[in-house]
Amino acid sequence: MRNRKISLRLLTLIGSALMCLPVLSQQTIVSIHNMEPEKLFQEGFRLNSEQEIEIVAVAAHQRDRYKLASAAWVMDIANREIVWELTDANSSWKSKYLREYKDRVSLPAGAYQLFFTNYVRDYYKDEKSWSIVRFFLDKDDRDYEDLIKDFSIEVNGNGTALKENEVRRLSEEARQKAAVSLLARNEEEFLQQGFKVSKPTEFNIYAVGEGGNDGMYDYGWIMNTADRERVWVMKYRDSDDAGGSYKNRVVRDEITLPKGEYVAYYVTDDSHNPRDWNSLPPYDPDFWGLTLYVNDPDQRGNVSLFDYQDVPSKNVIVDLTRMRDDEHASKSFSLSQDMNVRIYALGEGDHGEMYDYGWLVNGDTRERVWEMKYRDTEHAGGNSKNRLIDEVISLPKGNYTAYYVTDGSHSYRDWNASPPFDQQNWGLTILAADDGFKPSFVGNFQPNAAKNVIAHITEVRDWETRKVQFEIEKDGEVRIYALGEGSDGEMFDYGWIEDSSNGKVVWEMTYRRTEHAGGARKNRLFNDLVYLRKGRYVLYFESDDSHSYGDWNSSPPRDPENWGITIFKVDK
Repeated sequence: MRNRKISLRLLTLIGSALMCLPVLSQQTIVSIHNMEPEKLFQEGFRLNSEQEIEIVAVAAHQRDRYKLASAAWVMDIANREIVWELTDANSSWKSKYLREYKDRVSLPAGAYQLFFTNYVRDYYKDEKSWSIVRFFLDKDDRDYEDLIKDFSIEVNGNGTALKENEVRRLSEEARQKAAVSLLARNEEEFLQQGFKVSKPTEFNIYAVGEGGNDGMYDYGWIMNTADRERVWVMKYRDSDDAGGSYKNRVVRDEITLPKGEYVAYYVTDDSHNPRDWNSLPPYDPDFWGLTLYVNDPDQRGNVSLFDYQDVPSKNVIVDLTRMRDDEHASKSFSLSQDMNVRIYALGEGDHGEMYDYGWLVNGDTRERVWEMKYRDTEHAGGNSKNRLIDEVISLPKGNYTAYYVTDGSHSYRDWNASPPFDQQNWGLTILAADDGFKPSFVGNFQPNAAKNVIAHITEVRDWETRKVQFEIEKDGEVRIYALGEGSDGEMFDYGWIEDSSNGKVVWEMTYRRTEHAGGARKNRLFNDLVYLRKGRYVLYFESDDSHSYGDWNSSPPRDPENWGITIFKVDK
């Protein structure tokens, strides 16, 4: 009995002693209150040990009829992972308009960011959004600004708050771990970074941007500089929800790049960016852009950066850029040897058709060797009608003429919609793509003075009848290149050839033998081989009272300078 009493007394003393020990209580580490509408608030905090923290928030109901959306989340600063969000928490009504959210979450030691924001719901987002919210609230005599001021969030636990500059430093450390980082901050940005890969290397891609079912608006891509091929593109179908607005998209991907030189790009449109979100921002607003990490730290030395000039000033063969409304420009040149050339062209197009665009013809045959076709273009940033081609083609030794034409709207310095990311190069640029290029490889070429031109009548105006004599030295084929006006089976501006010995017409430009010459449908083109016997001939071209060179009454053809007729020798 005595031993039992001693044991009970000992237990009582131990219990009293334990009650006197200090208890580790949680305290508020960070908090956000006094909210303003449509602004993103954030606070940083550090946990020195693994623990369970408490998060308490007062915010709008996630399904409230006032269309006011609250969003809150916690992100691990080092790995950019979301470890908690408001929708995870249980909630209860705090008042007629407010819900109180409470949750507990276990987190390892580390540094974190707490975010809190309030926006009108995306599908209700327009210039009247806040007045609509006010309308519902004012019906119950509660002003929306006072309501938002009641919003708050706090994190309770055992940790310390981080100052703003400390959060920025930690985010920058996460960025510095990347091999390539392009982070956008403003609207209509065009960012690029060249990088070399010394041996095959595996990369993790982390891209955050804006997009919808019709495509991406703020996005990035990677291009091989040797062949201009896009080896990776941020596409909507490959993206996931990035948090906040439905249009915030994120892509986490892996890619292996072989040895070579590459350039990473990131572009933004004219709205919804870190400077001014127009709806709920993404979970990782500081990494709005494209970031590449090397998977294996031992391979980090495989990657080095270099300054990349998208359209370099050297090795330019043709520069038809900064094109304005209703312009038509051309540039002729000759190549003394076979060459690879890079064609970089920006223009306007929509629904499968181009309005501002370029093309390249063989100067000896007038055959088109390249054209900027809508199906070959891609989005050039800004409005969806801004189109881009960036490719390398092979040109054999010979003579060439490059052309670029614009319509009456949306051009350099006079955009009627959001401009492309590369406004200065609106037009056509052709550059030498071979490493061993020398300027002496390129010479001048005068199309109508070419050795293979037998006869020509060009730049024909209204009410003209012009003729020129020529001689064929031996039987054979010639190429006839003729542009004129015609419709409904009849030609109005057209050419023909007569035999000088008897005045008989040996060839005539008829409507059924022509095709569309670009521009208005009545612009007609004949470009084919015709057999002529040895002898003397007269070449004619006749025009009516309207729609001719320098005085078009509708859209001109693609090759207005050659409105008329030209005869070329054919090499055998």
